[in-house]
Amino acid sequence: MKRILIVDDEQFLLQGLSNALRSPSTEIAAVETGASALAEIAASHYDICFLDIYLPDTGGIEVMKRIRKISPHTKVIMMTAGIVSSSMQRCIEKNAYMFLTKPFELLQIKMLVNNVLEQAGHTAALACPQ
Repeated sequence: MKRILIVDDEQFLLQGLSNALRSPSTEIAAVETGASALAEIAASHYDICFLDIYLPDTGGIEVMKRIRKISPHTKVIMMTAGIVSSSMQRCIEKNAYMFLTKPFELLQIKMLVNNVLEQAGHTAALACPQ
């Protein structure tokens, strides 16, 4: 079973991304805060974590650093619709698997997830329309 964690304070994004990535072989968890994300990562293994930079309780950059310590094999994909400073960008480049700007195409996200999971040795199972 592949496990994906989505961390964002926008309910629309949580629901949309969860629905897009859901498959019989994929378990999705969606949380709205950095504290909830860290609790999830500490409790269970996740293959991928989509993490917003701007969260209501803790900065996504700090959450990313802590995830990397708790679960070094989790691929953290940072995302934002906001402005990213040059120091934040350097930190993301050093610690994250990838950086996405919102809005993004769900088909691209499905293909990205399939690629990440294939590299990790999982069989890709997310349906991508032709």
